[in-house]
Amino acid sequence: MTWTKETAFAKLQEIYTDKVMQEEKRRIFQQIYRHLYEHLDDLAVKSGLKEEAEKQLKFFKEYTFMPGDNMFQSMRYVFLLARGEKEHDPGETERHLRRIYRSLFQPAGLKNPYIPDSFWSTTLGVACLVAQEGVESVYPILDEIVEAENE
Repeated sequence: MTWTKETAFAKLQEIYTDKVMQEEKRRIFQQIYRHLYEHLDDLAVKSGLKEEAEKQLKFFKEYTFMPGDNMFQSMRYVFLLARGEKEHDPGETERHLRRIYRSLFQPAGLKNPYIPDSFWSTTLGVACLVAQEGVESVYPILDEIVEAENE
């Protein structure tokens, strides 16, 4: 298929439903939550979170919303860009992308995140690619999706 910005964003709007975005937020939340507990165990403070914090984290996971400036807000931001919302401030986009990459792919001993190639084919990875490089960068991925739908 020959893509234009308009047709690509229309397809991405079809793909990035509220349900898909919530499921992806839950998947990422689970990864970060597990990572947090692994590090608490590394520091010998596995029960380092207070009961109130535990309850709050379970609430955040269920509703995929956290108040304030956080990972969920960064994910929401790149999802909206992938759905065609206009970017108002490239600096803000860069801050959200840096948070996502740091949270998911920056080990404690490295200065920069190491992002595996497999990330770019995930729901969040495609949204980050659109935010970082523009919708044109995902035309090949959209071709694969359309091809799979037509089989």
